[in-house]
Amino acid sequence: MNSGFLTDKVRPAKTATRMDNETYRIRVEDLFKELHDESGAVNEAVKEQLKELALLPRKTRHFLRVLNDQPLEVQAEFYRHIFREVKGDDFYKDLERHVRHRFYEARDEFKELLGMLDDPDAIQALMHVIALTEEGWLAGELIRIVLAHDPEQAREPVRHALESGDYLLQCLGIYLAGKSKSDPLLEELSRFYRRPFGDKVDRLERKSYDALLEGSEGVSDDLILRWLRDSSARVREVGIIAAARRRLKASVEDLVRLVLVDNRTRPRAAQALLDFEAEGLLEFSPEDEAGRAMAGILNAAKREPLLNMLKELTRDENATVRELTVKLVRLLDEPAPLAGAVRSAVDDRVRGVQVGALETLARIAKERFFDAAAETLSDPAAHEEVVQRLQELIAETMSAEERQELEAETERRRKRREEVLDKFARPIESWRHDLE
Repeated sequence: MNSGFLTDKVRPAKTATRMDNETYRIRVEDLFKELHDESGAVNEAVKEQLKELALLPRKTRHFLRVLNDQPLEVQAEFYRHIFREVKGDDFYKDLERHVRHRFYEARDEFKELLGMLDDPDAIQALMHVIALTEEGWLAGELIRIVLAHDPEQAREPVRHALESGDYLLQCLGIYLAGKSKSDPLLEELSRFYRRPFGDKVDRLERKSYDALLEGSEGVSDDLILRWLRDSSARVREVGIIAAARRRLKASVEDLVRLVLVDNRTRPRAAQALLDFEAEGLLEFSPEDEAGRAMAGILNAAKREPLLNMLKELTRDENATVRELTVKLVRLLDEPAPLAGAVRSAVDDRVRGVQVGALETLARIAKERFFDAAAETLSDPAAHEEVVQRLQELIAETMSAEERQELEAETERRRKRREEVLDKFARPIESWRHDLE
């Protein structure tokens, strides 16, 4: 049977651009009736004719209405074709109306259909619909459908959205990447985050940062390690936070490298390593697995530049960096050249630095530890926490004879302090009496 619109060779669709909408609809309906023969085989010539008709300017929405009545597998094939070939704002506006109406008419069936369209062109089209629609419920439904697809299929659409310069599309791409918690989409977002652009760039930057941290909960360890080695300091910072939150022990070596060479992320990297220590994930000791990894980084570096850097970092303006540095010194094969810098750190105003320095001296420089211990114990202003840890170190590292010597030296220094204070106190009291 022939619909009257077909010849043996199938008439080209060029003249269809002049059809009124009703004539176009009837022609498409008739062609769909001819799409399969009695045995169920597809008539390829008819299919090509339908594909041409589907792409005619200002006719696609009418084609989609007829397509609604076809089996799901037929609908899926033509939707893929349309999404692959048709772009542009007018099409996406028509598509938004069509999708909205289909959800009203046959929500479950249409959701099943959209779930079958697992290719980048379809996902990109749906993302445009999400950005355009003012219906929150519809956006939510479509977002769930997009997130259900293979993240690798959504990589290119998300990249397209981020690079579009369209604020709504960019926000959507950022949101999808964060919610996906997947390597492919968060790779694209981290690439955008290196140098975000577009309207309201400050908002885009903040949204990207939040989405990266949200998504980092589910990404692979490998991606976080790559972030730690990224060329962008802002991406490295995200990597540090992600590694810290994930308690990623494999990141220890990279964190040490950042402390040594990256002044922009150094404080945060130092804090992550100290947090790992507090949680029992590492010890600053060659006997510990993570400690050996850190020692490997330190001892593989050029010695003189490394010693100069560590000495400088013991005086860094950031207390976290100072504390970490005095602990790293323990891991050096030959730490003696830095013993003086560590001894100076015992007089630091921050208790964590003081304790760390005392612990290091107890391991690497017995004489300097003795001096620091006597000075600290004879100081009435010494903090209780520091004194308590010092007493533990003395018990762990000194013999009974050495402890007796330390007590004597401490008492000698205490008396000397009192004498000095008394010497200055007398002139002051005399001055006060003269005034009275």
